[in-house]
Amino acid sequence: MLDLTGQPHSQWQTRIHDHVPSALREAVAHLRGEFTAAYLLDCLVLHKGIVSRLPKPAENDAIPLLSAEERAERYGTLVNLWSKGCSTVIDEGLFAETVLRRPREYDALRSKFRRKPLSLPAL
Repeated sequence: MLDLTGQPHSQWQTRIHDHVPSALREAVAHLRGEFTAAYLLDCLVLHKGIVSRLPKPAENDAIPLLSAEERAERYGTLVNLWSKGCSTVIDEGLFAETVLRRPREYDALRSKFRRKPLSLPAL
C-alpha cells in the first residue's frame, strides 16, 4: 500500500498529477487557484464516484468525517490500485465523505461529467 504520510511530498504528488485528467482540472479551475495533491485527490475521488454513478449522500445522512490519517490511508490504497490498472475502483465511504467536505467541487464535476440517462427507443 502507498503510505502518503511517510513519503516525500513531491513523490506522491507527482503520482497524483499523473492520474488527474486535464478536463477534471478545468471543471474546478474556477473554484481554486492552486491545485494541491490533497485537493486533486478529493476531486479525483469525486470524479470517479460521479462517473460510477454513485448517489450523492442525503443531507440528513450521518456520515462521519474521516481523520487525516484514515483519509491518507484510503487515498493511498486507491492511488496504488489506480496505478496498477484498476482505474474504476472507488471507496464509497470516502466518496460520501468527500461530497460533504467539497460540495462545490461535487456540483462542478457532476455538471461536467454526469452521464445522461439512457433513453429507450419509442415502441
